[in-house]
Amino acid sequence: MDFMKMIADWGRVVARSVLVFHVVCAATGLATLLGVISVPYMLEPAPSGAALATAAFTGLLCLVALCALGGSVRYAVYGDFRLLPSRSFRAYFSGDDGEGDTSAYVSAALPQRTQRASDDDMIDQAGELMLTNPAKVMDVFDRLQGRQCTPPGEIAEELAPRIRALGLEEKCREFWEQGYTVLEDVASPEFLRELRAQAMAADPAGVHVLPKHPVFAQAALDEKLMAIAEFSVGAGFILSHMATTLKSKGDPDLGLHVDQTWMPAPFPEHNLMLTACWALDDYTAESGATTIVPGSAALRRYPTHEEIKSTPSEPILCKAGSVVLWDGRVWHGNGPRTIDGERAVVHVTYTRLAMRQMETYPRSVEDQMIERYGEPMAQLMGRYDYLAKPAGKEDIQGFMRAVAYARR
Repeated sequence: MDFMKMIADWGRVVARSVLVFHVVCAATGLATLLGVISVPYMLEPAPSGAALATAAFTGLLCLVALCALGGSVRYAVYGDFRLLPSRSFRAYFSGDDGEGDTSAYVSAALPQRTQRASDDDMIDQAGELMLTNPAKVMDVFDRLQGRQCTPPGEIAEELAPRIRALGLEEKCREFWEQGYTVLEDVASPEFLRELRAQAMAADPAGVHVLPKHPVFAQAALDEKLMAIAEFSVGAGFILSHMATTLKSKGDPDLGLHVDQTWMPAPFPEHNLMLTACWALDDYTAESGATTIVPGSAALRRYPTHEEIKSTPSEPILCKAGSVVLWDGRVWHGNGPRTIDGERAVVHVTYTRLAMRQMETYPRSVEDQMIERYGEPMAQLMGRYDYLAKPAGKEDIQGFMRAVAYARR
């Protein structure tokens, strides 16, 4: 709402003013320190050591006092104190410079939502009623809660036009029936070359790569992946994990498993997790391609120890530039690589909005990503619902939005 945006804007004005005042205090203190130290040289050409020590001590006291003045203003406004300002606004309020404090961080206003559905009018109504007639909010909640969920395997009414426009109807059917599907020629050769180069250059652990280069964010935000993710794990889905992996000759194979391995079985009928793998090299049996047991997602359980050893699986064969997507419940693994070279893959994992992510980023890093990529990234960061937020249910629109998303 405009009212809430106005409050957020004023909050950022105050926060920036606090930082500017703290920086001015520190700069004045530093100038005072240098000025006091120079005084003995102005009085005599070769000042004594005692005179220099006295001047330095006095100057340091002035520096500390002025920095403390700036920190005191921060404490008066936000209730936490730090002696020195940081080099940037985000670091000052997020603690990203290593001081660890986050209580004073002020997030940027979220991008205006453009992907609206029939229930968004009710969500907006709930936000307005909280200001004018709070007793009526429960009426909106009852209407949202009473809506029927989209059955497993069906495309939500709100999503269907996008799925048709992208030509993904058959892919969604295949994904539901087999537990996986393959999208071919998803991106340009130039994009794929850059994505592979960045994957090869990533940290050996291959995690937390999203903010490392724009090409990773673009891979996570691909419109076809986002559409199938919404079909698979529902509206308002979030990004759980993004990583790179390299497979070399001689690396061992990976036995059958499910990706949502920390969730109890039997798994629910609605899928909870979707993995999308950008194949940056050809997937062949010799290259160590992902192997899969088609239809195994319908079992809604883990493979037993015996099944891991004995169940036949088949390699997913596709060209470089394809994206392989599979259900979090499907049994899959990968085979050994028997040829020279390396197989590079970028994994993107999406989950339902109620799931905890496998990896998170500092609030300030999320804000930078949202500022650059807008509404879709804000959704992937889980910013439009109320879950895991300090305000909790006080964010009535975020609460209502989570209720609505869970039904589609």
